[in-house]
Amino acid sequence: MAVLMDRAGDIAAALRGSTLEDHPVEEGLGGTFLVQNVDPARVLEAWQAARAAMPLTGRWPVFTLPGDLHHEPEPAELVELDRAARTLDPWSVYRRYGADEAQDRHDVERYVDVFLGADLVEPALQQLRPPTTSHVLQRWIYDTVLADPQLTTRAFSGCEHLVGTNRWHTWPEVQLVLLPTTAQWLAPAWVSYFGAARDNGQAGWAAAMRQWERQWGAGLVAAWGTMLQFTAARRPEPGPQAWELAGQLMAVGGSLQCEQWQLAIALTRGDAWFLHDRP
Repeated sequence: MAVLMDRAGDIAAALRGSTLEDHPVEEGLGGTFLVQNVDPARVLEAWQAARAAMPLTGRWPVFTLPGDLHHEPEPAELVELDRAARTLDPWSVYRRYGADEAQDRHDVERYVDVFLGADLVEPALQQLRPPTTSHVLQRWIYDTVLADPQLTTRAFSGCEHLVGTNRWHTWPEVQLVLLPTTAQWLAPAWVSYFGAARDNGQAGWAAAMRQWERQWGAGLVAAWGTMLQFTAARRPEPGPQAWELAGQLMAVGGSLQCEQWQLAIALTRGDAWFLHDRP
């Protein structure tokens, strides 16, 4: 278990030999330390360097905007958040389909024609027998695309932007926060996310991150207020795994302007996630 470093000089020494060498390190709010003057265009490289040093520093790195730390958690708060992260079902807090909308024959015809083409409209009508729901329609599209390699390739070419770092936002100035814990799911005690502004939102967000870490090796890289950025060490398999993960990401990232089946296809071919929830 890493020993928590609590002196700026020791942390700077732990970062020596990495891309963060010679960057100023100073104390922040709530037991954090801040690494300053990081090039906003090199966020991932800098995060990887700080993450690699975590066995020495005992601190999980996460990027925020300068001045975005406002809360100093009490020890009891951290204990309760950790308990919630280990016991709460995050998908009782974040739901992908709060309203599963009805889809009549015309809705099905139009949707299938737009995304898959006119040739598959009749099979969709025969198999779905409208009226149906948006959830069922989305899953039918996903299963149909997966069953045809040409459709899968075509679908991915239209949604590959949903994974990878191309959608990650670049800011004029950033700060690297070293949290006083190696448990990334405790990050909500210090950093904020708009999507967590709901009943049990922080606890649900913490539980989701703990679950994603265990299942996919996901790591929180940045919290920009309305946006979250993650890396993932493992990809889901096409089918139920990718479908479920896509629904989870869209539940936490409520402003991801895409279809669940599109994200499910993309997730099997990418190692970086982008979540967005805005007013």
